[in-house]
Amino acid sequence: MNLEIQNRTAIVTGASKGMGLATVRSLAREGARVLMLARNSEALERAAEELRTQQCTVETLAGDVSDPGLADAAVAKCRDLWGTVDILVNNAGGPPVGGFLEHDAAAWQSALQTNLLSVVRFCKAAAPLMKAQRWGRIVSITSTIAKEPSPAMVLSATARAGVAAFTKSIAAELAPFNISANVICPGGVLTDRLQGLLQARATREKREFGELLKESQASIPAGRFAAPEEIADLIVFLASERGGYVNGVHLSVDGGLTKSF
Repeated sequence: MNLEIQNRTAIVTGASKGMGLATVRSLAREGARVLMLARNSEALERAAEELRTQQCTVETLAGDVSDPGLADAAVAKCRDLWGTVDILVNNAGGPPVGGFLEHDAAAWQSALQTNLLSVVRFCKAAAPLMKAQRWGRIVSITSTIAKEPSPAMVLSATARAGVAAFTKSIAAELAPFNISANVICPGGVLTDRLQGLLQARATREKREFGELLKESQASIPAGRFAAPEEIADLIVFLASERGGYVNGVHLSVDGGLTKSF
């Protein structure tokens, strides 16, 4: 299938590893030009250099999405390099685990800045260019925890549910300009983040990591965690010309794990 995104310009945050990097690879291999953002400048450059050896067109910008100025800087860099922004993929690592009584005000503020308000800022920065050209695709990566919250993931659930409501609102506002906005809710994806969470749980419960990993995968109807590339491929479809009529959805990609619609 020709996704018709060759020479489109994309911004991907959290792009140095995991689902973010997998999304950059998939977009770039379809011919898109990608500005990669992440906090770790060294990891970001390593990832970019690898992609350049594959004739992919990528540039980098190091920064933390919780920085209120980063979104405008990213859009300005894309405009200077390639003239516009066509595709925005919002992705950021989740906040720490723990019940709501365990987290102080700073933890709540950090979670909202990183996982909710960053999405608002990047959308506000990119949308005017998309409106002007009457074409745009916004995809935000959250988590199934936003649909089925757990006490231990209250920070993530709260911030990411906010992203869903925000996205549904802007999808209706931007649709007349041929701009779509959607949310992808992965379940378990075998990234460094997931492995870290499982290791922390194993330590807390005094269990073996391998045992907990096997148990966690057995709880998924598909019997396994997703690979980052499986999430990336769906994002690229939603970011394409062919995926434009899918708009305002909050889509679980979890091997059948969640029970909600």
